[in-house]
Amino acid sequence: MQTPPVQLTERAAERLAALAKREKREGIALRVEVTPGGCHGYQYRMDVEEDVNGEEDDFRFTPASHSNTHLLVDSHSLWLLKGSTIDYATELIGSQFVVQDNPQVAGAGCGCGVSFDLNVDAI
Repeated sequence: MQTPPVQLTERAAERLAALAKREKREGIALRVEVTPGGCHGYQYRMDVEEDVNGEEDDFRFTPASHSNTHLLVDSHSLWLLKGSTIDYATELIGSQFVVQDNPQVAGAGCGCGVSFDLNVDAI
C-alpha cells in the first residue's frame, strides 16, 4: 500500500468521526489549504465540510480506521503539504487541527505561529 502524500493521525481521524457523530452526519471531511497571508507569506486554512467528495482536482484520503472521515487537499496546496501530517492538538488555550512536520516549511515560522516561509530547496 502506497503512503499518501499527506497523513492524517488517528487522533485527528477520531476527532472528525466524533464531529460527524455529534452533528449526525454520515460522513465528514477536513479541507486543508495553504493560502497566501500572514507576516511570512503563507498560512494554513482548515475547514470541516459536509461534502466528502470534494472538487475534481482534490486529493482525497480516507483512513482505513474511520471510513466516514476524509481529508481533502486541493491540487495547489498538495505540493506545499507533501510529507506533512495533520493532527488534532489539545493545549491549555484550546484544541485544533494542526499541520505537523511539513518539509516545505523553512525555519520556525512567525512568532504567533500563524504563517510560515517556504523552503525553496525542498520544493
